[in-house]
Amino acid sequence: MFSRKSVSGISQSSDRKYIILFSIVTFFFWASLYLYMPILPVYAQSIGASLTMVGAIVSAYAIPQMLFRIPVGMLFDAISRRKFLIAGGLLMNSLGALGMGLAPGALLLFLARGVTGIGAAMWVTFTVYFAAYYPMEGMKKAIGIINFIQGAALVITTYCGGIIAEAGGYKYTFFGAALLGVVAMAALLPTREPTIRPVKQSARQSFLFVAGCPLLLVVSFMGVLAQFANWAGLFGFIPVYGAQIGASSADLGIITMLALGASAVAALTVIPLVKRRGNSFTIMLGAVLMGSAIAITPLLHQVSLLQGLMVIYGLGRGILGTILMSLSIQAVDPQQRATAMGIYQAVYAVGMFLGPFVSGSLADNFGIATVFYLSAFFCLVVAGMAYLPIIFRQSA
Repeated sequence: MFSRKSVSGISQSSDRKYIILFSIVTFFFWASLYLYMPILPVYAQSIGASLTMVGAIVSAYAIPQMLFRIPVGMLFDAISRRKFLIAGGLLMNSLGALGMGLAPGALLLFLARGVTGIGAAMWVTFTVYFAAYYPMEGMKKAIGIINFIQGAALVITTYCGGIIAEAGGYKYTFFGAALLGVVAMAALLPTREPTIRPVKQSARQSFLFVAGCPLLLVVSFMGVLAQFANWAGLFGFIPVYGAQIGASSADLGIITMLALGASAVAALTVIPLVKRRGNSFTIMLGAVLMGSAIAITPLLHQVSLLQGLMVIYGLGRGILGTILMSLSIQAVDPQQRATAMGIYQAVYAVGMFLGPFVSGSLADNFGIATVFYLSAFFCLVVAGMAYLPIIFRQSA
């Protein structure tokens, strides 16, 4: 699993130690962002937000990611000491969660949600930082593992978030999330930074070179469509629809947990799937599974059936997210991966923003089913794009 000498030049046993520690940091980073996710749309409604405002609150998370992920990625590639970027993200997670728990109305909830988006923008650094503990040929494996850790965190915390809200009220989920960010900070302190050589080109030259990579551009556009569907669906209006058909706060936690649990498992299947069937089939499979589940959602009127459907949704989500992330940095040098990842994540954050924002207005004016059908159509587009020549000819 590990080489005798890592790219950081430290020993195999040390690598293992720091991989474990940073895995813990990653787990609690995502836990602090998602403990409250199953109840956030419903909580927003409970303090007076319309469906349009609910969409705006959910989408506020994406605005800082669109603005900051590219600069963060470029900064990460240009400097040699990087841990402070990760620490800053953890701090923003905690402050934003605390602000949401204390927010008296929809506007302040929107602003506090935006603060958590600043923290989430640092995910650019996590993936490249973690991958640097592995030898060059282990990049895809590292991304699969860190996506699994992310998925595991989301599974556990979204389930617990629903239980906490059911037992003690909505606000305790936000306060708990703030505490989890502090736990992540404590785990980060003893980690050693892997050595990643800074880019020798100027920041502008490096950015222009990476931004012009055709594979990155195509994959990023696919990411926009996939994230639109994801944030209009699982993190936007599937919980609202679930509440409409009788789901309790605990039920909403289970709905989200099942989807994210399936995503985490699916992330580990991507490497063998790509080796056996190729990138195009893997993308197509993920998009079809995810899109089919979204299209079926408004046809269900029993909470138990909706929960079961989320397993299919999650499998598609996990496959699609992992393969697109892997392809986004496949065509660039290791020293430019953070810039590429920053571009990819900043572009797909457009979908994270537009998904809930546009869907809120659609739901208010045309009914919530319209949201699901539009999202399913975007998944179908991604499935079709999977067989574009630039994707198809990529080696496994």
